[in-house]
Amino acid sequence: MMSSSRFKSLWTHRFKKYTHIVGKFWSFALKYIHLRRLKSTLGERPLVAIILSEQMGDIIACEPVAREVRRRHPNGHIIWIVREPYIELVKYHPDLDGYLVEKCPGERVWLLRSGIYDQVYNMHISHRKCRYCPEDPVNPTSDKMGLTFDNYLDKGDLLYTFSQAAGLPALTDNPRLYIPESVRRQVSALKLQASPIVIHCQSSHVMRDWPAENWNHLVRWLLETYPHPIIEVGVNPIVSLEHPRFRSLCGQLSLLETAEVIHQARLFVGIESGPAHMANAGGTTGIILQGQLFDFVDYLTYSGRYKRGEGVTIVNYHGHPCAELPYADVQLAVQQQLGQPKLV
Repeated sequence: MMSSSRFKSLWTHRFKKYTHIVGKFWSFALKYIHLRRLKSTLGERPLVAIILSEQMGDIIACEPVAREVRRRHPNGHIIWIVREPYIELVKYHPDLDGYLVEKCPGERVWLLRSGIYDQVYNMHISHRKCRYCPEDPVNPTSDKMGLTFDNYLDKGDLLYTFSQAAGLPALTDNPRLYIPESVRRQVSALKLQASPIVIHCQSSHVMRDWPAENWNHLVRWLLETYPHPIIEVGVNPIVSLEHPRFRSLCGQLSLLETAEVIHQARLFVGIESGPAHMANAGGTTGIILQGQLFDFVDYLTYSGRYKRGEGVTIVNYHGHPCAELPYADVQLAVQQQLGQPKLV
């Protein structure tokens, strides 16, 4: 006989599943109608879709795709298909005419099958399904490349690989972020100390992270050794200390506000995650902490200046996860960037 907790869990899952599927149907219908109406106003202009709906670092790294697609379709109406948390990353791009919020990969499949788009540049790898939907998203171009979630980081940086998955040449440009003046004013209103060291300590995946005690040790050493203020960004605070030159902005900033804070930094120190891609796109000198991720040992996700080794130090304990990265290696990298310590 099924226990009450298992029974409740089963029916909670079923409720969420069928609610999601019904919501997907209505979301698809409304978007299809919207796109049909949009196409009726475009005349002979093609409706062009760029599809890379998540993750933060992937979208930032692949920003040059928008510029390449605009070069190919100067008269096209170009939209980027994106999940709601990442709208900011594409909203202000000058080469885009708009964006469309994706509910889930299953909805993406329905819109592609509808033929509503005149041209599609799909950067997704096949078979990343919605947890509730039966549809299996397939990208024939990435399949021809032999691209899978087990090997994609072995093929090259994110832009190099995903641009080819979209049917474009392998792109290698510097990514850019487009930050409106309204966001700059919001960051200015925070009255941050000038030329800070910005740190980002926790990713969405524990395998990318460095221990909290190491971060706290590093920040204490920095405050004792250098005159720079230190700002922590991210979702959850990791550093737990009070100091007039330390400030946590975790959970307080939008994506583009975070990017602007990093852009103003003297130095960015962080794990391999979305904010590190912001540092690359913003021209900020960076120290990136990286280790083995699943079976990926020697990989680099960045294009442009970080790929060329300009303004960046990648601290990688090869063959070991980031959590095992020696503290001394990171401290040395910081010291090499900031110069000989000066007692405060």
